[in-house]
Amino acid sequence: MSRNTAISLVQFTQFSGLELNTHLVVEEKPARKQQKIITLSKYVQKYPQGWKKRLELAGLHYEIGNWQQAVAEYRQVIERQPQLIDVHLQLGKILQLMGLEKEALEIYEKALLLSANEGTQNHINGLIAICRGESQKAIIAFNLAAALEPDKVVHWLALAQVYQGRENPLGTLSALEQVLSINPDDVVALIYSYDALMAVGDIQTARGRLSRVIALAGDDFRVLQRQIDQRYQMRLVSGEEGKLTKKMITSALRQAPHGAEAHNSLAYYHIFRGDWAQGVEVLAKFTAEHPNHPYGWYYYGRCLFHTGEYQKAAQMMGKAYHLYPDDCEIYRALCEILPIVTSPPTPLLQGEGSKTTLASIEEEMLKRFPERWSVWVTAGRVLVECFKEIERGCQVSEQGTQLHPQLADAWFRHGRVLALAGKHQEAVEALEKGWHILPAGGCMQSVPAAVWLGESYQVLGDVEASKGWWEAACVGCQELRALNPAAADYWLGRALVGLGDRLGAIQAYESALSQQLLYPARGEVEKTLQRLKGKGRKGSGG
Repeated sequence: MSRNTAISLVQFTQFSGLELNTHLVVEEKPARKQQKIITLSKYVQKYPQGWKKRLELAGLHYEIGNWQQAVAEYRQVIERQPQLIDVHLQLGKILQLMGLEKEALEIYEKALLLSANEGTQNHINGLIAICRGESQKAIIAFNLAAALEPDKVVHWLALAQVYQGRENPLGTLSALEQVLSINPDDVVALIYSYDALMAVGDIQTARGRLSRVIALAGDDFRVLQRQIDQRYQMRLVSGEEGKLTKKMITSALRQAPHGAEAHNSLAYYHIFRGDWAQGVEVLAKFTAEHPNHPYGWYYYGRCLFHTGEYQKAAQMMGKAYHLYPDDCEIYRALCEILPIVTSPPTPLLQGEGSKTTLASIEEEMLKRFPERWSVWVTAGRVLVECFKEIERGCQVSEQGTQLHPQLADAWFRHGRVLALAGKHQEAVEALEKGWHILPAGGCMQSVPAAVWLGESYQVLGDVEASKGWWEAACVGCQELRALNPAAADYWLGRALVGLGDRLGAIQAYESALSQQLLYPARGEVEKTLQRLKGKGRKGSGG
């Protein structure tokens, strides 16, 4: 990225009225663009047959998020200059982002006929496959394009994006490493390789990537968001560190005053400082002002869930789902929230004259996102925990490990489902498999896995093994404390309960609560503390 360019987060409205955000590379401030748009609009009215100024005008409309006008201008440019492939591709991209895949497909197919370059043809075939929902075909096409033109970053980035959509961090990393070998300072590749490294559990390398991208583009909205999230995990919300965190949030809000992500960051700033009501109010206000923004409702629902308001959380997440049933995270959130709200699960989300149940959400999620490993594990857990479909639930969960057998987290999550199903021998095997393929220093995933292994070995009656794993969890918690002290104390408490250290467990759990441990873990800790303290009183009375 050159010094004159920056990433801008723009809000756009789909033809349905849905409000969404996206990140664009821009070359100047929006204020200057508005003035330019006025000047260029006058020019194209005066000379309607010209196309160069109209193309410039279309680009400006795109950069400020006025996409319906941008589409109209790009179509007029194509009418006058139908041979311009780049204009077709830009128009197709906007139509795709606006959810108009059919129209985008038509544009890409026309562009394909215009191209004589084999690399470009394969790239366009990849874009066509995405519009058709054929992600595997897109991977093949982008790989062919990249093989023909290995120095063209655009092919590798497109490939990485498809892998991201399929929830394949190893594939994503592989493509992004190619980008970084061409340009080590590619901000997009650094940001998304950070995410992929976190997903595979390579925390040390991930943090190095984030430090690198902070040095290059510390004010980039996406970089700010990742810094803020990291600082929240570390609970850097008070004193001088807290002021720095607040400064970052203010910068994010300035860049995206209508963005749900920035308001979500502000909400959790208040929550982690102990003012839960004020945090929730931030997102209540945002959704009132932006009722057509699905991620506003999504973040509001998650916030309510984390603050223990489960019934209301389900209602807000239901609004996100009915507005935008195209997002995997919304489905997964519903599968997390609904089982806690209703047991046994009952019809809960009221749609337009229809009823949506947890069962229908889970089945729909599997049909819509079959290439995502976490969807299978989530659905498996719902089947086991909520519907007591033990065999089917375990089989569904296992699909996640078959999709990505080299991903530790897939084995850990599947192992947890097996344990919940009472299949502790199989759970131990799955958890240990994940343990052996986790990169060194992956304590954020290894600590929970060690606790689960201790619990499963205890059920199996192997006292020595369960003790060894709980002790390993205690050691891992020391490393985890530097990254996420509240989580470290929570898992330490669970491990110490297993080891029979009642006072140590009480101390760890109380420390976790004091650091604003969120629900549902908070509710579990509160109940366990009551039980542990009750035991102590009984003991002293005897």
